[in-house]
Amino acid sequence: MSTVSDTTSSTATLASAATPAQTTLKQADLGKTDFLNLLVAQLKNQDPLKPMDSSSFVAELAQFSQLEQSSNQSALLQKGLDAQSASLQYSLLQLVGRDVSTQGAVIQLGTTPATLDYSLGTDAASVSLSILNASNQVIRAGTLGPKGAGAQQVVWDGQDQNGTTMPPGNYTYAIKALDAQGQAVPVTTTSNLTVTGIRVVGGQPQLAAGDQTIDPSSVIEFH
Repeated sequence: MSTVSDTTSSTATLASAATPAQTTLKQADLGKTDFLNLLVAQLKNQDPLKPMDSSSFVAELAQFSQLEQSSNQSALLQKGLDAQSASLQYSLLQLVGRDVSTQGAVIQLGTTPATLDYSLGTDAASVSLSILNASNQVIRAGTLGPKGAGAQQVVWDGQDQNGTTMPPGNYTYAIKALDAQGQAVPVTTTSNLTVTGIRVVGGQPQLAAGDQTIDPSSVIEFH
């Protein structure tokens, strides 16, 4: 590696067989307005000779009050979560254009050579590097020789095994290290990426680096 330096039909039948009554059963649970309407209807239709017991009436009012409070608390909690998410998204905007290091083995190739960082748990008698494209195919492979324990770095010139310059984008890499006895050496890889925007995933703001999504909590270092 000389240039690398350090089932549809059944479902349709079941759906068409559903009756209006069955569809009604799938509606949302009763809310506080429905509960109040039921209580009013109960009062209107009670037997004048046997009116509702006062204790039962008070108990139902208490249940209605608890239901309303629970509904209001849920609404306030959701508003708080939405505000927190919006605040986090705003704070992450400051990172757009910044370089970050995260756990992983992603290469963000641009118009200049890409730097790959990795760390060895112990000394390695031999270290090999493989670079893969988006289809998980190895496009470049080579040996890096013996390396000492600790942080290491290698620069990829952006070319494949045939010397063809690869287009800008995200690639991945794999490091394999062996000691003098041929036993595997622990390897930790790092992704060096440039934040290109903010992406909302599952209602939570995430960092975007091209088509790569980064959990903000996985960021090791900002540059």
